[in-house]
Amino acid sequence: ASATGEIPSFNGDAQAQATDFANYFCSYAQLYHQKQMLADHNRMAAYHAAILGNQDVFRDKVVMDIGTGSGILAVWAAQAGARKVYAIEYTAMAKHAQAVMK
Repeated sequence: ASATGEIPSFNGDAQAQATDFANYFCSYAQLYHQKQMLADHNRMAAYHAAILGNQDVFRDKVVMDIGTGSGILAVWAAQAGARKVYAIEYTAMAKHAQAVMK
């Protein structure tokens, strides 16, 4: 929090915001963090059901998965019939997601 008690990502000074954003992107770039999310059965089952259970929504569409992380949601969108899927990842996790796609 800033000197006034504000959460840096909302009302902090520029340095506090930069630090918060750097910490955010560093966290999501870690394999451990991705593994934690993938191991959350309820979370993954809900995403899987939402995507593959609504194939009519995805069929022949162009899908953009921003912050793709491991790329699993992009894979499921493709399996659901998306015509084209763009999996976008800012962190170094992109290299891992690219390997999964191959």
